[in-house]
Parts: sequence; C-alpha cells; structure tokens
Amino acid sequence: MLKADRDRIMGNLKGDDRKQFREFIDDYRTERKAASGGQMPAREMLDAVGAGLTDILRQAMEAVVARDEMGPHVGEVPPDFNLKRMGSPMGFDERVRLSSFKGQRPVALIFGSYT
Repeated sequence: MLKADRDRIMGNLKGDDRKQFREFIDDYRTERKAASGGQMPAREMLDAVGAGLTDILRQAMEAVVARDEMGPHVGEVPPDFNLKRMGSPMGFDERVRLSSFKGQRPVALIFGSYT
C-alpha cells in the first residue's frame, strides 16, 4: 500500500470511527507488548476484532496491517547493500557493505527523510 493511499484512508476517519481506530491501535500495542517476544501480528488482532466494523474503519485497520506486514521480519536475512561511509574525506568514495558486519556485532540502520 502506498503512503498516499494510507493517508487518504486515514483522512476519511471521522468521529466514532477515529475513536475506535485509536482504541484498536492502543489495544494492539498493549497486546503486542504482552505477547511472547512482542511479536503479535496486526493481522491476528484485526481478525479477532473484525466483526462489526464499518467499511472505512476496516480499511484503516487493513492499512495498518499492510504496513505491519511490509519489509523484512524477525529472523529473515536482510537485503545486502552498500553505502558511502559518512565522514569519508572529500574525493574518497569509501563504501561499507552491510554483509561485512555479519556475525561480528549488531547493526542499527536509521533511514531518515528531511522533506
């Protein structure tokens, strides 16, 4: 699901739907923390509360589930890539490959957008 699609769906939530959605997210976070290892899939929560939802509320919750299911999951091997090393002197294109850290130490990747 594209961000624009998710934003459109979320923008359509009004009144009780918005309140119920917020409650769903709060309950999901609480359940996830309580679950073994903090790994309760959003789809499991949605299936548990799915009956009786309005169409727009179900769409919003499906958007959360789609986001939760995107990307690599715990235990999966991440895609390998290389990036220019920060702080390299001008004119030097020193690169670092993610796989070069395998088995050595934990790696934290932080991606940001300043738009």
